[in-house]
Amino acid sequence: MSELNLSSEENEQKSNEYRQAAIDYELVAQAKGGANWFYWIAGLSLVNSLIFLFGGNWSFFAGLGITQIVDAVVAQGSEIGGVSLIKIIAFIIDVIIAGIFVLCGLWANKFKTWAFVAGMIFYLLDGILVLILGAYLPAAFHAFALFMIFRGLSAARQINATQIPAAQ
Repeated sequence: MSELNLSSEENEQKSNEYRQAAIDYELVAQAKGGANWFYWIAGLSLVNSLIFLFGGNWSFFAGLGITQIVDAVVAQGSEIGGVSLIKIIAFIIDVIIAGIFVLCGLWANKFKTWAFVAGMIFYLLDGILVLILGAYLPAAFHAFALFMIFRGLSAARQINATQIPAAQ
């Protein structure tokens, strides 16, 4: 039967199915958009760490404050220019910290709400640290990113609430 010959009930059912599909698509996009913030946070933090490792004196305000503190502590204890062993160790610590955010992004992209919550807690703590240090623009960015991640969490919760449980 072609779509033109549908009864009004069938037409309304089809319309509702299309509407639900659009809502589902929007929720998935919102959840993944929130989850992908964890990748941006990790990536920009690692770029900041690489800039430090190779002697640069600037950074993105969107990265993690804790990795910049690790780098600053190393810079204070290291008088040697260029890449040194202590800077490489600091970079490894930065990679581990950023890796936590990558893992949060991986699990959050699978709509695991615990990953959203854990990542948000870590990033909130980092934002408080940044705020205590008086870096207001990075702290404001942390607040914006947390809002966007929270939107992803909300969408993931809606998706999880509407999914049919798998057969045992």
